[in-house]
Amino acid sequence: MKTRSFLQILTASMVSLSAIAAVNLPSSAQSKTYFCESDNGVWTTFAKNFNNEKIPVITWVKKLGDYTPKARCQAVSSRFQTAYERGILNYLTSGISRGQAVICAASQYGGPCTQLLFTLKSHEDASSVLQHLGDIGYKARGPILQSEDASSQVYIDMGALVKGKSGQ
Repeated sequence: MKTRSFLQILTASMVSLSAIAAVNLPSSAQSKTYFCESDNGVWTTFAKNFNNEKIPVITWVKKLGDYTPKARCQAVSSRFQTAYERGILNYLTSGISRGQAVICAASQYGGPCTQLLFTLKSHEDASSVLQHLGDIGYKARGPILQSEDASSQVYIDMGALVKGKSGQ
């Protein structure tokens, strides 16, 4: 009889502790610097700066192949977070991967792509997309660097974003 009462109390205590722990666990968006959320029905990749402000980086409104805006947002936000955790998301820049224009992470200003973040549609110009991201999101763009092949290579300073310097 005492064993049965003890087991009931133990079970009730475990259930209560589990409920308390579940309520107090931070959401994945709270613990990540880059994350995906729906903002008024529009899927958006956000960055959280050191002031704990959510800053929209990319809004996802169009489907690309089989990828919905939600799926693109989740996949790209995860790539941003991974690159950030690896310490290579210091700048956004552009490159070519498998013959397609891409936006990628660069670990240093003027450096090459170190991780693919997302692929652009075939008709999109990577430099224009980067300019647009810098203008819309947070204006943390660095100066345009002239590359060796005389094309303009744009670098966006992601460190300025996370440090809370909006440049606005």
